[in-house]
Amino acid sequence: MNIYFDEAGNTGQNLLDENQPVYVLVSHNFSIEEAEAILSPIKTNSSEVHFKNLKKYPKYQKPIKEILNNPLIKYERIKIAYYNKKYALCAHLVDQLVETTFYNLGLEYYENGLNIMYAQSLYLQAHLFESKFEYTELLERFQKMIRNKDFESIDSFYLKAEEIFNHIKKESEKNFFFPILKSKDFIEDILTSINKFSIDLALPSLTILSDVWYKNENVSIKIIHDDSKQVEFWKDYIIFMAKDISKKKVDVGFDDRKMTFPLQIDSIEMVDSKNHIQIQLSDLIGSSFAYYAKNILLEQNEKDTLSKIISDSTLAKMNVHPLQPDLSFFEKDFEKGENDINPLDFLAEKSLDNKDKFNDSYPK
Repeated sequence: MNIYFDEAGNTGQNLLDENQPVYVLVSHNFSIEEAEAILSPIKTNSSEVHFKNLKKYPKYQKPIKEILNNPLIKYERIKIAYYNKKYALCAHLVDQLVETTFYNLGLEYYENGLNIMYAQSLYLQAHLFESKFEYTELLERFQKMIRNKDFESIDSFYLKAEEIFNHIKKESEKNFFFPILKSKDFIEDILTSINKFSIDLALPSLTILSDVWYKNENVSIKIIHDDSKQVEFWKDYIIFMAKDISKKKVDVGFDDRKMTFPLQIDSIEMVDSKNHIQIQLSDLIGSSFAYYAKNILLEQNEKDTLSKIISDSTLAKMNVHPLQPDLSFFEKDFEKGENDINPLDFLAEKSLDNKDKFNDSYPK
């Protein structure tokens, strides 16, 4: 099955871009004829439909409304991954620093959902509480450390971490923050394993949606993706996870957070959107959702007319696959099942079992 992907709001390893605070990856399985029919309300002299151009002109608001309320705009045909990028950066800090600390101390982390609760707590500190300026600066310094991997950025990050730790008065909050400080003992190994797109969102969103398509359609998919340097960077590794990582299918993860390996991906093709009407449709859907999410969900401009149009559309009411704060998660009970498999252990073991192919595929 051909699935057409495009992304909106990709700012690489800058996840604190104020102008583009959300990342969206959209995918669909419409034929050329269906895509042309859905986009038919747009009348333009341009050879390519681009939301960033259309949104400038009020005359396109009605056609966009008609498109986003088309009967074909439904979850069965469209899968969307939506990421709050500031929260995603919190999750990356937790995965890179806190998880490593827990691992070296021999403590369970992913099994009981502690990683998600930790990331959400960190986000609340950086976004809502009085501490938000200090914690946002910590995130900025973490991002810079991941990018630069030099002594100056390392010292800057842990200097800020120590400053925050010393200002905390409650013992319970000190215990919460301590694993971030403790990660300094392992930072050399952590940074050695990081490449230039390690905290980019293209890889996790693409693999998640690919798995969703497989589970919904019970078929392997052919990915047709708008040109993306991030996807191109990870392409060989994605194919490794689809072709070589395991000879039999296995669900990896905990409770309802599981993914099937090998990934059920037949191929990945990078294309120019000018030549693919389906990719242009992906652009309009994904960019529309990102525009609505920024202005309405993140409350940056709730009075914006086009945002309200999108908010009232079928698209905005569709199920999506989000990475965003969810306070109800704190009330969830986690029980490790007998067949649960730690994804990091699985990936490490299978990569070692297929060391030559892994080394050829994993980007340096």
